[in-house]
Amino acid sequence: MDALRSDIRELWLVQSRDCAQEPIGLTYERARFVLAVHAGHGAHCRQYLASSAYCSRRAAEK
Repeated sequence: MDALRSDIRELWLVQSRDCAQEPIGLTYERARFVLAVHAGHGAHCRQYLASSAYCSRRAAEK
């Protein structure tokens, strides 16, 4: 992943801060970002679970 612009990074951090909410507007790049931010949060982190499912689904399509 290329380095994100700081404004995009901050926006994504703010939009994905709540582990109880599913992420919005996922793209592969954004899903990987959310995975990195929420890694280790456990099975109750909806941000991590949804992003992981998105990446897995994309990998299965290839």
